[in-house]
Amino acid sequence: MPPWVETAGISALWGVAVARAPQGIRDREQQPLWFATLMIALAMSTHLEPVTAALAHVAPNAHWIDMITHIFGIIDAAAVFWFICGAAGRHRHTTLVFGAAITVITMLVILDTGAPPHARNIITPSSTTPSVPDTYWWLFFSFHLVADSICGFVCWSYGRPGTPRLLRYGLRLFATGMLLADLLWVLKLAYLQTRSAAIAPLFSPLTGIEALFIAVGVALPVLTQARDRRRGRRSYRALAHLWTDLTTATPDVVLGPTRHLQRMMIPLQLRLYRRVIEIRDAMIVLRNYATPSALHLAHQHISTPSVPSHLRDAHMTACWLTAALQAKRNGTPPHPQTAHLAGPSTNDLTDEIKHLLQIAEAYKSPTVSSYKESLIGRPQQAENNHAPPLFAHPCENGGERRRRHRRHREDHS
Repeated sequence: MPPWVETAGISALWGVAVARAPQGIRDREQQPLWFATLMIALAMSTHLEPVTAALAHVAPNAHWIDMITHIFGIIDAAAVFWFICGAAGRHRHTTLVFGAAITVITMLVILDTGAPPHARNIITPSSTTPSVPDTYWWLFFSFHLVADSICGFVCWSYGRPGTPRLLRYGLRLFATGMLLADLLWVLKLAYLQTRSAAIAPLFSPLTGIEALFIAVGVALPVLTQARDRRRGRRSYRALAHLWTDLTTATPDVVLGPTRHLQRMMIPLQLRLYRRVIEIRDAMIVLRNYATPSALHLAHQHISTPSVPSHLRDAHMTACWLTAALQAKRNGTPPHPQTAHLAGPSTNDLTDEIKHLLQIAEAYKSPTVSSYKESLIGRPQQAENNHAPPLFAHPCENGGERRRRHRRHREDHS
């Protein structure tokens, strides 16, 4: 396997560590994974020749470079342990994990100090060459084996079916990287016992493949977040025209600051949530302006082959909103509405956004434009006839939505 594989894998790992740095530093729940990724990249980098050459200008000799590399390796294994403890909700074990790492580092230093004079802390091709005792390597490799094995199996178990797809793939790729690291430590233990020249060339490419798996596994959640942000921006813009028309007619439903720059300072997800709430509250106000005759006319317009059956509810809502806006502009007084015009309510924001996007798309459709033209010159009078319910699910009232918004705003605070 070409020698550049190790460099490519470690470079990818550094790229992911840098990309996740802002969130990893800011978000306490993301800190263990980011710190583990950073330390893995740092520990692997100390084996690259350019890094070793740079360290040679700082460290007194090659022996100290080896010790620095191994100390970073133990911190790397402890960071992996910390990540697993955080994922399992066992934050109280953090002190124990790093206490164990400090103990192992101390024992490695003691074993190194008590060994015969030696120039390097490496597994020498010949067992007769002065170096640290085999106990040093058994301790070093065992700590890594335990940390990487636990991390690999735990991440693989969390990536079971039912987990969101990209997260599941990310966990399993990360787990595969950890289990490949186990293979690396086993090979090094085998090399320690045999000093076989056939084993040593496997270390570099295996390290590169391990780094690539870890990098891709850690990057997938970042890609998921980027995809969600992009989807959120599209939804926010797609609802803009409908939101503008409704809130212009019902300005009291606007919850946040009215100035554009002030609104843009609010996080996108909260702005999208507010837009959904404001559209829903405006619909609750405007439904009292939709007369039975306007609803009957809307039924006639949507009951055509040009409107797919699964989009008829959205077109119906867009039609009566159009009628209600026109009635309100014409000064028609509101009247009690018995039909459940606001559509089905849901506690799932994703489903609610999807439903409103269908309404926003229908609001601009030729069917609704034709309906709007048919309303011109048609009197919009309040009628006492009871219109049949148009939807099976009752909508929640404005007070309930505002209370839910207040709870959401308090959570963000």
